[in-house]
Amino acid sequence: MAERRSRRSSTKPRSPSAARSRRPGEGRRPVRGRVRALPTWLTAILFVVMVFVSFSFIFFVARGCVASQEATEIRKYITGSDSILSDSAALGATRLQPLLEQAGGDPANLDAEALQAVADEQRVLYRQAMMNEDVPPEFADAHPYMVSALGIRVTATERLAGAAGEGPERYRQALTAAVEDFIVSDRIIEEHYLPASREALRRLEQESDQSYLYEPAAFMDYAALGVELEAPASASSAPASPDAVHGVEITEVLVAGQPLYPGGNVVLSGGDEPVFTVGVRNGGEVPEGDVPVEVVINTAMERQSQTATIRRLEAQETTLVEVSGFRPGQINETAEVTVEVGPVEYEEFLENNTLTGTVTFGI
Repeated sequence: MAERRSRRSSTKPRSPSAARSRRPGEGRRPVRGRVRALPTWLTAILFVVMVFVSFSFIFFVARGCVASQEATEIRKYITGSDSILSDSAALGATRLQPLLEQAGGDPANLDAEALQAVADEQRVLYRQAMMNEDVPPEFADAHPYMVSALGIRVTATERLAGAAGEGPERYRQALTAAVEDFIVSDRIIEEHYLPASREALRRLEQESDQSYLYEPAAFMDYAALGVELEAPASASSAPASPDAVHGVEITEVLVAGQPLYPGGNVVLSGGDEPVFTVGVRNGGEVPEGDVPVEVVINTAMERQSQTATIRRLEAQETTLVEVSGFRPGQINETAEVTVEVGPVEYEEFLENNTLTGTVTFGI
């Protein structure tokens, strides 16, 4: 017994600090909670949604880039055509006309080399337009008109240069024929090329780019040349036949590119200008000339009226006429609009000559 007690007494007691140093839970590995995974069907749905959003984003960005590139190409074509036509008109007004005026009707006073130089420069412009491979498909109907007008100017100028060494009578005939051809080229541009170009821009919904279109100008001041021209081949120069069917009509009206229907309303935003594009059709059997187009806007402050004239409209042909120059009304004001075409002489049916509606000047 004594020996057993001595063994126990030899055991070293634990120090209070050692006993206090161990706390409940110390020395044990913490047990982590289980992370719950998403259900398989939910993961699949989220994956599909993410793929759809990604592809949609890529699609709309690519589509926007393509649309922007197409709009840039259209504007590039319009400005390029404007440059060619402007250079052609400048050759006529600043180079060719002074040469003809200095000659005073005498071919002996003509500078044949200078005339040929003008013809050569005209031919360069003609070939530039004819060989243009970047014509947008929407302008496939308009572009040939420009090429034809430039070709007529080249041929007429070359004939004048060839007549420089001829006698006075032969030269006068060549000059008269050339001036008539130049006038025809002006009309092709104004009455065919420009309306077809405006129609192309309307189909493309790029009416704002009409400001880049060529502003028509006469090739020369024909009256200053003192050439006696025969009556031009236009409907206004010939007497109208009472036996034929006569009649013009409105086919469509656009306000800032938006269609205005009979009795309808067009709301213009702050950036829209009240520019009217009027489609006019000659439903008669004979050509009509000097067809008037009038647009009237009755705002609270004033009555505004602007007019345009169609020089010649072939039978069963449709053309577009732009009428502008209106001042916007007050904000949120709705104004009455009246569009009237014609009437032409001997026209009996007038119900389709007028269209009425309203325009609201929004913010």
